[in-house]
Amino acid sequence: MSFSDIFKKNFLENFTGTVSIQMVIITLLFALVFSLVVFYVYKLTSKNTIYSKSFNVTMSLISIVTAGVVLSMQANIVVSLGMVGALSIVRFRTAVKEPRDLLFLFWSISNGIIIGAGVYSLVFIMAIVLTIGLIVFDLLPSNKIPYLLVVNIGDNNVFDKIVDTLIVNNIKYKVKSRNVTKGSTDVVFELSCKSPELLIDDLNKIKGITSYNLISQDGECQF
Repeated sequence: MSFSDIFKKNFLENFTGTVSIQMVIITLLFALVFSLVVFYVYKLTSKNTIYSKSFNVTMSLISIVTAGVVLSMQANIVVSLGMVGALSIVRFRTAVKEPRDLLFLFWSISNGIIIGAGVYSLVFIMAIVLTIGLIVFDLLPSNKIPYLLVVNIGDNNVFDKIVDTLIVNNIKYKVKSRNVTKGSTDVVFELSCKSPELLIDDLNKIKGITSYNLISQDGECQF
């Protein structure tokens, strides 16, 4: 018997060819439990303006699908090779808007792979560490909440008064855009402040402001 035959024999012996019903049930139940963990951790820590329950459910249940795929790949070499070929041509074009969502996607997929491999202790420890990490990093201090101030003015001198008001209130600002029309100008400021109530009172005292809107945003801040 050549070395090639020995290698093939040992390689094929790693695939049992059968998976017991008990093993399937235990694996999928573990995947379901940790899918619920991912679901509730994402829901509790999500700070998106619009929370999508369908996205959360779909992302969480990926663990069950992945665990089933890994389980079938362990049982049959033909299925494993076919699955590798099938997954290599799959293209997902859905854009992930929040980089933080990628963490939960990889977490869900990793749960399925680890549970399908039967390493239940690892997925349990990883869930605890990730949950603690998300809570700790969420409690760390961050930049002040960014706001957008949209002001409609009729005189350029009013613009200087608004800038002086921002400086007096120690508010960092950046002029994002100016839309000049006949008789009026729309100016958009990007602000960084904890409490805009005092700013609103000062803006009400400035004559020449036709209207203004103060909008809270949850996007990226460059301050």
